[in-house]
Amino acid sequence: MNNHSLISASGNTHAKIAALGIAVSLVFVAVISASGVTRSDSSARSYGPVVKATTATTVAGGAVVR
Repeated sequence: MNNHSLISASGNTHAKIAALGIAVSLVFVAVISASGVTRSDSSARSYGPVVKATTATTVAGGAVVR
């Protein structure tokens, strides 16, 4: 067998490489998802102050923006 090069490797070797890549990516996604679930919402999100526009502003040209 000539499996020392990715170009000349057999189909079985390519399948093993693809399966390993898929397995590693699934483990990575599972770890990231699990770590996101354990965070509390208060520390996970941070919002600035709520600002409410209450007055109309006149822009150059006479247009009123609300």
